[in-house]
Amino acid sequence: MSDIFQAAARQEYQRAATQLKSGKDANAALKKSYERYDNLIAHSFDESSTKPACKAGCAFCCYYKVEARAHEILLIKDYMSKHFSAEKMASVLNTVTANATLIRALTPEQHLTTNVKCALLENNQCTIYPVRPFRCRNFHSTDAQACENSFHDPANMEIATGMIEEVAILADAHTQGFEAATEQTGRDNRIYDFNTALLEAFADEQTLKRYQRGKKTFQQALEII
Repeated sequence: MSDIFQAAARQEYQRAATQLKSGKDANAALKKSYERYDNLIAHSFDESSTKPACKAGCAFCCYYKVEARAHEILLIKDYMSKHFSAEKMASVLNTVTANATLIRALTPEQHLTTNVKCALLENNQCTIYPVRPFRCRNFHSTDAQACENSFHDPANMEIATGMIEEVAILADAHTQGFEAATEQTGRDNRIYDFNTALLEAFADEQTLKRYQRGKKTFQQALEII
């Protein structure tokens, strides 16, 4: 499996690095990377004899702790600004604010074992699905019942939801390939808490400029060390 991982990571790194060098921000390159990722994972699912239990309307994993890179957050902000009404934007940001307040009061360990509904989940559907972060894309399960059990008992870290090994390897390899390319091209590659970073992206107009200059994008958001 290590050869498969290395090949997938190298291929994505080379493609992403070339595309990242041609733009100030990472939006175009990240969207292209997501397209490649989706094709790669769809093919891997097709080739696997084991199939995922995931389907539209199943949202147990949308209460998990989510971490994201600056370019992922900035692309989501751009998507929301273009597709959300003023009323919907206000409602979502109110929930993001509430989530951020809750998360700041938790230790990392408590956050990991606490259900926090994603502010972008509506009727058990992701409202930013085309631009959801790699962290969300990478998760899949072969056991929906285990996911439900984990949701009802979030502190129980022994519940195994099951994953398809080759799919998980390819997903991780592709993600690491893109992240290596962002680091190589001088962009902020820190890992941030999703809610506090998204809140700052909308509250501080300088976040994009800092990202474009290779600075620390988010000054107030929780950074995952």
